[in-house]
Amino acid sequence: MAFSMFLRAPACTSRVFSQQIMRLATQQATKPVEAQRMLSSIMPLQTSFLKSDTTPILNAVRSFRTSPALLHEEKAHDHSKLWVIEKLTSAALVPLIPICLMIPNRIFDSVLAILITAHSFWGLEAIVVEYVRVLLVGVTIPKIAMGVVYFLTVLMLGGLFFLIFNDIGLCRGFWRIWRNMRKPKDQH
Repeated sequence: MAFSMFLRAPACTSRVFSQQIMRLATQQATKPVEAQRMLSSIMPLQTSFLKSDTTPILNAVRSFRTSPALLHEEKAHDHSKLWVIEKLTSAALVPLIPICLMIPNRIFDSVLAILITAHSFWGLEAIVVEYVRVLLVGVTIPKIAMGVVYFLTVLMLGGLFFLIFNDIGLCRGFWRIWRNMRKPKDQH
């Protein structure tokens, strides 16, 4: 991937760079007979590749990725930024959960609800994408499964916000459940 990105750089697409590559290729041969044979086989290629109406020699390697439609599509489906966001969300949950439990309020509860819902959505989405494949179960079942994931995500976020804004709150609700579980059986 890094080599492919290097070849796409403007410096690599220049005519001077292509000529330098051709010189290096011809200097590899040590014997004069090999050099002459290599030159005779490379010269037609050099003249055809370095014409202005054809692609440079290095574009032949990467031509399948340089069309505007494919480049636009690659940028639209770049998942590396999403991966970073997923990891940052997971890392943010580690200190946020204890802070929210120590200082329960609506702001912390809302942030916690959004992050927990996003974390759960990405996990469920990964499960559906990985295990409910079109090749295994057909076209409609993966769509239904993703619909179920979206439905559960909206239901979860709505339920958490209902608990936060219409009831005691997310963390206070946790403490109430914890306190009721810790009571001895005879106090019920």
